[in-house]
Amino acid sequence: MSKPRRPPRIKHERSAGGLVLKHDDDAYEGLIIGRMMPRIWSLPKGHVEPNEGAEDAATREVLEETGISAAIIEKLADIRYWFYRNRVKHSKIVHFYLMRYKGGEPVPQVGEVDETTWLPLEKLPTVLTHLNERRLVQLAQTFVEEKSATELGFKT
Repeated sequence: MSKPRRPPRIKHERSAGGLVLKHDDDAYEGLIIGRMMPRIWSLPKGHVEPNEGAEDAATREVLEETGISAAIIEKLADIRYWFYRNRVKHSKIVHFYLMRYKGGEPVPQVGEVDETTWLPLEKLPTVLTHLNERRLVQLAQTFVEEKSATELGFKT
């Protein structure tokens, strides 16, 4: 008689982050982060701490990873995915927000991020590594086409 298989352990994780927009001369730029090994371009994000809300985590992670202070405009979407690490199955959800630039200069977080840069919003889908994040940018493009910069909280 074979030994019954133990159900796989599942670790549940929550992260939050956002697409920070800057508005100048009727054009939008988005903030992205880069990692060298392997080469990845993505949106800033990180773990939600215990007793922390997703919105607070998103703005904190953007500030930590990029040096940029941002305010949430509205929720973009949640991305949910599964992966294995060290023979443990992980279920991860990432809460993404559309954000407005408030201040600061892009400075990569030492040990976490190799580069931070602003790019035109329409260029981001050609640069971002992950398909789900490229889809988030498309959602953001719809928001900025449907609402004026003033309605999104930008001073014009």
